[in-house]
Amino acid sequence: MEKGLIISVVILTLINITDSLTNSVVTPSLIFYVTEVGGTKEQYGLISSIPFFSMILMMSTYGMWVDSNGNKYKTPYAASFAFGGLGSILYFLAELLPSGAWAVYTILLGRFITGLGAAGRTLAYSYVATAIPRDQQRTTLTILSMSRSFGMLLGPLMNLFVVKIDSSINIFNYTIPLNPRNSAGLVLAAGELFLFILTSLLLQEPPPKKEKPLTEDAPPSKVRGKELLAAVTHFDLLFPSFIMFTLICNFTLYQVALPPVAADLFGWSPLEISYLMSIQAIVIFLGMCVSMYASIRGISDFTMIASGNCAFVFGGIATVTWWNRESATILQFIVSIIVVSFAYPLMGPANRSKFTRAINSRPELEDSIGLLQSLFNQALSIGGFISPNFVTAYVLRDTAGISSSDGDELTPWAWYVSVSALVVIGGLLYEEFILGKNELGLMKSELAEESQEGETVAKETTRLLEGKRTRGRRRSTIVQINRTFNRKYEVDRRHSLEAAGIPNPVDTAYERGLQNQLMQDKQEWEMLLQLDKEIDDTEMRK
Repeated sequence: MEKGLIISVVILTLINITDSLTNSVVTPSLIFYVTEVGGTKEQYGLISSIPFFSMILMMSTYGMWVDSNGNKYKTPYAASFAFGGLGSILYFLAELLPSGAWAVYTILLGRFITGLGAAGRTLAYSYVATAIPRDQQRTTLTILSMSRSFGMLLGPLMNLFVVKIDSSINIFNYTIPLNPRNSAGLVLAAGELFLFILTSLLLQEPPPKKEKPLTEDAPPSKVRGKELLAAVTHFDLLFPSFIMFTLICNFTLYQVALPPVAADLFGWSPLEISYLMSIQAIVIFLGMCVSMYASIRGISDFTMIASGNCAFVFGGIATVTWWNRESATILQFIVSIIVVSFAYPLMGPANRSKFTRAINSRPELEDSIGLLQSLFNQALSIGGFISPNFVTAYVLRDTAGISSSDGDELTPWAWYVSVSALVVIGGLLYEEFILGKNELGLMKSELAEESQEGETVAKETTRLLEGKRTRGRRRSTIVQINRTFNRKYEVDRRHSLEAAGIPNPVDTAYERGLQNQLMQDKQEWEMLLQLDKEIDDTEMRK
């Protein structure tokens, strides 16, 4: 990798570290800030979810921006940092407004604008896909993943500084208080300014196009009703989206409820909460390492997804049972969070692989690969937007509710974590044994054989180069190759595996094999198309 790209990877790494570091200041203190200015737990949930909504609105805009400006990244990144800085300043200034609706909705607006900026962080996936050599992309993504975890580990150090802030600043004879709550906004704004300067000076712009489609006259992709109908009606396509939705909804409980419950159970401040979040970051990263090892060992998607959901079942039961004001211990509280945090990264790559396998088993959907991957990602985004509101409105108890329920921090609605995980496990068993998928190889029936035969896809082929190919394997179509080796598809694919903002670099054995096969087929098609062009040129000269 050339020197300029190495520097750019360092810049992307610093962006991740700074983002994680500053967010580890806001997340533990948000509930305290909202209640301090007169907000409710329901409003806290809305404020927690609003960045997901603004990211849904803005994410594709950054991608189209890069596509339309010749694959340049400095200007979109600058806009991202500008949104983040503006939202952070509004977050800081909410303290100056009268307590109640004005202050609360200023925080809400600030977090909405911050989400517009946070959507630009997916530009890192696009940059890696278009600028970094393909054989070095997985290593780069692993570095970016580690940098996010490292930033969260540094969170307590930043909180040690923030919790001691108790001062004020005078601007035009107007005194603005500085305290551990609103100063988090200044920390965020400072981080955005630092990243803007760093990126403007040192980020290397990639070439206009890293790779061109195999043919320039391929018809553009059109969204057709049958594509959407296929995504909705096929169980093997719908089920992974459902798994992703339940996954983010379950995990969100432990992000949104952690600060208020820890404060009520043990009197923890944002500093102690950030310590636990650092432990959570370590566990998530370890889960990614285990997922990577399982992928190398060829562990089935069924096993990985089922194992993760078994952990959710146990974690959900432990949460409902142990999160009690009268009997909870710190060890019980931490264990319940660790179990769920470890399960999340186990399931993501396997579930994406399951979805990819389902798409590639249906030739009629090859023109819709990008569309279906986007729809798959919407399950993550919608779950991230809905679940904080649901948790704060129906799962978290207020002080009066805790007292009247013998100290239980959560309502019976908290059982949704275990119940939804059991539903997913039931769906896996239904698919494996009733539909005859036979991923575990336990069935020797005609139904299993038919199911496996149905996954063999007949595609375009040719006798040329047949001697160098595996007998019986069909060449991937040009449409499928172009849709797969596409910047937006790769961004959507990588974004679908984020856990608590930490990108998961793991590709399953199936995904790696598919990528290698598609790359081989792409090279063969390039040879064939070049040969075809030479033949046409020869005929024209005659």
